[in-house]
Amino acid sequence: MTTRRKSLLGAILKSLIIPGTIAILAGVFVVYSLMKNEYDEILDIGLTSKANLLLKIVETAAEANSAPNTLDLSALLSFEEEAIGQDERTIYWLLDASGNVMDRSPLAEAELMPEPSQVGLSTLNGYRIVVLRADHDLGMTVIVAEPMHERNEAIRDVVLGVLVGFLLLGLLFAAAAFFAVRRSVHIIAALSDNIADKNEHNLSSIDRNNSFAEFEPAIETLDKLLQRLDTALEAERAFATNAAHELRTPVAICLAQVQRLKAMSHDPATSNNVHEIELGLKRLVRLVERLLQMSRAQSGLGSIAIETDSNQVISLMLRELRNREPSDKKLVLQYPTGTWPSHVDPDALGIILNNLFDNMLKYASGEWPSMVDASRPGRVVISNDCDPLGPHDLE
Repeated sequence: MTTRRKSLLGAILKSLIIPGTIAILAGVFVVYSLMKNEYDEILDIGLTSKANLLLKIVETAAEANSAPNTLDLSALLSFEEEAIGQDERTIYWLLDASGNVMDRSPLAEAELMPEPSQVGLSTLNGYRIVVLRADHDLGMTVIVAEPMHERNEAIRDVVLGVLVGFLLLGLLFAAAAFFAVRRSVHIIAALSDNIADKNEHNLSSIDRNNSFAEFEPAIETLDKLLQRLDTALEAERAFATNAAHELRTPVAICLAQVQRLKAMSHDPATSNNVHEIELGLKRLVRLVERLLQMSRAQSGLGSIAIETDSNQVISLMLRELRNREPSDKKLVLQYPTGTWPSHVDPDALGIILNNLFDNMLKYASGEWPSMVDASRPGRVVISNDCDPLGPHDLE
């Protein structure tokens, strides 16, 4: 079962969804509250002014001893019939002191009229209503009502616009976060590539240009780790090199003395024992040589700037191999022809071939002879008759 990796962009967006939603809702609520209060206040002032105007006309007519019930008040509001739709027109009632309707607008239905005693502003049946009573002795009352449709629609449009604006702002923020995270990911990827370039031959400090200030403590710790690792590797290489060099001389002296003893001995039993010692010392010599090879390989052995003929190295290694195994029935060699110019380090090529030849002879277990085919320039084929390797061994 694989664990799903977390996304940096997803984590940022998820951590901001709830606060962002709360901020949007709070912002819309604040805008709605302020807009509704201010807009209602402005429209209420206009509605109250319109009612005061009608009431002033009635009072003026009464003071001039005119009959108020003969006034054509609907003519004062006739402009609304042309400029405003029917569902948005103002309606009114003119009542006498007894509460009887003296005049009303065509759309002023009886069920819409509030109680005349409710002086002031109120909301009833989808209308915003103002009731004003004259101070004149006649005691007439003017009731003016405006549909709430227009003001509700205006507030709804404003709130919808604010909500759309917040959503667009949220989308813009999400897009900005996406591009910012993607740009940051590129920087982190460059940092990862710089770290991936580090190996046993390159343990230099990590490039700070491809990182953020927040990563500096982690990079500093990693640099210290690389320094300690470089010190440990240098100590290991120095130990391997020094140990190999220190062992070569005494082993060579022992091997030379054993070979002299073998040449001087005429006792078959003693000769056999000396031969076994000689084989053991030769294995020790090869082990020391491999130890030196390992130290050289770890020091960066590989390619050179000067082009050389690799076939000369291959021919030399094949002659040494023939000395180790002179039997043509056990080993078949095909020497290189022509030249093979390359930039491969001759020592590195010798180390590789020597190890391959050792394994070829060591693990040969069948009846067929081992074979090294170097007749094709640029190619060396090494084969032997052995048990096939399993997947674990190949790994």
